[in-house]
Amino acid sequence: MESKKTIEVIARGLVLDRGRVLMCRNIKHNYCYLPGGHVEFAEKARDALIREFKEETGLDSIAGPLLLTTEQCFHEDSSAAAPIHHEINVVFHVEQLGPSKAPPETVPSIEDKIEFIWVDLAQLPETDVRPDEIKAWLMSGGATQKSQGPWLSGFDSPATNMH
Repeated sequence: MESKKTIEVIARGLVLDRGRVLMCRNIKHNYCYLPGGHVEFAEKARDALIREFKEETGLDSIAGPLLLTTEQCFHEDSSAAAPIHHEINVVFHVEQLGPSKAPPETVPSIEDKIEFIWVDLAQLPETDVRPDEIKAWLMSGGATQKSQGPWLSGFDSPATNMH
């Protein structure tokens, strides 16, 4: 029986503070990604981001403008026989996380498999950030330029990295 092929849509949030970016770190596999999660059917991506922040941190948030959209196709692990994931990420600027305009120094995690860490923008080259397109965008300064809506695609070259 062939598995159902789907496209995952993931809403992610960019939180910047004093030359650092907030990352969600997968504790078991030690890679990072912008916080957020899957958009549910008939849910607005911006609303999904707010919901995911609340579910994962317990903190309220305000999602701002759309900054970036990326598309990737990758194998779940290094085996070419592994299932292929097709993923679209929409990245929003997070205007506020928590009760004040300044983001908290420590962002709590409600889930055991993840933690939230601040990564200096200068340390991004040495940090395993996924997907590659978002890492490249962050390293290029795209996150600080406030341009809205660029589209980056890694669709033509499936990666073996997850998220």
